[in-house]
Amino acid sequence: MQIKCRNFIEEHFSEMVRDLSELVAVPSVKSEPCEGMPFGKGPAQALEKMLSIAKKYGFHTENHEGYVGTIDLDPDLPTTLAVLCHLDVVPAGTGWKTPPYSLMITNGKMYGRGVIDNKGPAVAVLYAMRAIKECNIPITQNVRFIVGTDEENGSSDLAYYKAKATLPSRVFTPDAEYPLINIEKGMVRGEFATNAGYAVGSKTIISARGGTVINAVPETATAVVRGFKVHLLKRNAASFPELGFDFEPDGDNIKITVRGTGAHASTPERGENAVTGLCAYLAGLDTDDMTSKAFKRLSAAFAYGDNAGVSLGVDEEDEESGALTAVFSILDYSDGIIQGKFDCRFPVCDNLELIKMKFTKGLEKHGIKLLEIRGVEAHKVDENSEFVQTLLGIYREMTGSKGRPIAVGGGTYVHEIEGGVAFGAEFPGEVNNMHGANESFSVNSFLKNAMIFAEAISRLCK
Repeated sequence: MQIKCRNFIEEHFSEMVRDLSELVAVPSVKSEPCEGMPFGKGPAQALEKMLSIAKKYGFHTENHEGYVGTIDLDPDLPTTLAVLCHLDVVPAGTGWKTPPYSLMITNGKMYGRGVIDNKGPAVAVLYAMRAIKECNIPITQNVRFIVGTDEENGSSDLAYYKAKATLPSRVFTPDAEYPLINIEKGMVRGEFATNAGYAVGSKTIISARGGTVINAVPETATAVVRGFKVHLLKRNAASFPELGFDFEPDGDNIKITVRGTGAHASTPERGENAVTGLCAYLAGLDTDDMTSKAFKRLSAAFAYGDNAGVSLGVDEEDEESGALTAVFSILDYSDGIIQGKFDCRFPVCDNLELIKMKFTKGLEKHGIKLLEIRGVEAHKVDENSEFVQTLLGIYREMTGSKGRPIAVGGGTYVHEIEGGVAFGAEFPGEVNNMHGANESFSVNSFLKNAMIFAEAISRLCK
């Protein structure tokens, strides 16, 4: 089976690229809902595109009121396996070397928003199913491929589907890493506010903004200040060599732009937080009103370079799932009020109730009020289960690597699905800039994923 499917996938590589290119071209970022499009025009267009591609290859497809789509390998057989992918993406952001919504291939890597998260893996799954179908690999059970449109903003799409249909007992999503993810940390997202005082001084901070989505390390942040000399502002920037700074004078005002490096909120160490960098920078300004003191409090709570919540007193870790991460991801200051949002991933040794209490106390210590906090508990699947061991065995056979289950901070579709695991699509050591500029997926990994999925589906459904 491996040889037949491998040859089919290699022979149809150009078609895989073509189909992925069509999906990447759709900016499927969540927007205002409209009739038949619960998450806006972009996600709806991506869903229709994916279903039309699958239908062209002879698969049975169904659009479930614009929330998710289903693609069945053989709907006449009992469905015992589901594979979950999502077609929505985070905003493109800035800093791209190629057009974010045009698939580009350079030096063996594909670039474009969604190529790794999660449109590329979705195409790999589709071609795994197509290889099984067109190579006449015998199966006795159906796999249902479910493609969603709201994973990046809470997975309400999958919740809608689960309320109307029952998932099979075996579910995996290629939306994380190999060898296999059996533990996903708990996750909370919160909003806070603090009084900054109005910008009334001759030397003051007028406004500040940064970040676009709550689950990403912000790559840019801006502020407008008044009454400062540009050369002195530039000199202060030397204290932050990891960040880029631009200064644009406009009369007495100066716009400051801070450039960091975007990353997924579950792996903040891969990025450079422009928002916490900006706050630390503004905290060092000598204003003659209360604005700089407000940013000192904010920077003390969310210290620049602190990805573990040490400054808030929420840091912890365990041997099983690793350390807590905390990301100050969205900043909005104007008219005397600083508002912000943060993302936290906590280890299995803790729970939602305790984490909420720790954040409340940690923020209050710095004069900041927690307005809202919500989240989910950690997810854990027994690594000795037959399903996990089957998938691990396939990975080991096809890569020659001795992998074992790992824990991650990222939350996937399977987070609240009993027994569900993440299987792929990033291989160990790969850096694909998920949620950042220049998101990528190597050509070899793209092909290898399709081959691994074909083996997994055919073996689990034989």
